[in-house]
Amino acid sequence: MENESNVKTILSQYPLSVKNIHVINDKGKKAAWSIETSSGTKILKKSPAEKDRLLFLLQATKHLQKNGARIPKIVSTRSGADFADDVSGGSYVLSDAVSGISPKSYTPRQMNLIMREMGRFHKASRGFHSQSDTKERSHLGRWESSYQSHLDNLELYKAVAKLNNNAFSKLYLKHVDRFIAQGKEALSIIQGKAYRNWVNKVSVQRNLCHQDFAAGNLIKARRGYHVIDLDSLTIDLPARDIRKIFNKIMKKKGWGIIKATSMLRAYHQIHPLRPEECRVIYADLLYPHLFYGLASKYFNNRLEWDLTTSYEKFEALIQNDISRMRMLLSWNRIVRNALK
Repeated sequence: MENESNVKTILSQYPLSVKNIHVINDKGKKAAWSIETSSGTKILKKSPAEKDRLLFLLQATKHLQKNGARIPKIVSTRSGADFADDVSGGSYVLSDAVSGISPKSYTPRQMNLIMREMGRFHKASRGFHSQSDTKERSHLGRWESSYQSHLDNLELYKAVAKLNNNAFSKLYLKHVDRFIAQGKEALSIIQGKAYRNWVNKVSVQRNLCHQDFAAGNLIKARRGYHVIDLDSLTIDLPARDIRKIFNKIMKKKGWGIIKATSMLRAYHQIHPLRPEECRVIYADLLYPHLFYGLASKYFNNRLEWDLTTSYEKFEALIQNDISRMRMLLSWNRIVRNALK
């Protein structure tokens, strides 16, 4: 936990008069404060990233801002730096606060606005190259090894589940082979030309993925959505963010053809997609990321909930998979209607 005197010492490095400090959250390595200053409200964040990783994030943020992405402006220190250090080596970033609210629910209009903002974000990231003294994170071209590794783990979990005579393990064993088959089909697609072509394109053109482009990291202001919390930025195909937001929204709101078409069309209107790129998006939506995510937490003792709640979530995920697969069966029609 940070004490207020340390926060004040950090803020003394900025050309601002501080009026009030309010803790938003404090998790030790990661924390945030709302700062009332002579120049308006600011947000101070303690970064969990190592210095070379933080430099990558700050350079990426400035590139995105320069090219039209709506991201809160970083406030420079008196010496002109983009971050401040404390005596223990911790790094802090101060930025303007954005007046607005995060979406409380995913209405059709909000979903389309989010997808358009994601398209704007990806488009703004084109051409980004970090300097040599930074630690760049990249998943580009690594999907095959990741897919295969997770499939291998699903097989290993089968052996563990057979030793556990409980409801979760029995449910896992009853359905796992179906999800493994989905994963193998997805793997065969990304081993093909469509994935390689897109990787080659992005290796030249470049693309930054946010990795959690969801309601909680968006603030609706007068001029549109502003994007916050860029701590997980990585170099990868736009498909990564598209798959994540599809999974996040549809596991809550239901998998639907009309919804998928509308979301994909909204993104395509800002950041155009090719039909073969949509084939890669299909593969990533087909891959059992959600099933694997919950199963791996259970078998690696990393559950976020008690066993009863975890079982209920796992059961609901499996039941909802029928509608997910029904939607994916219509993917070619979804793409035709979205891209026309």
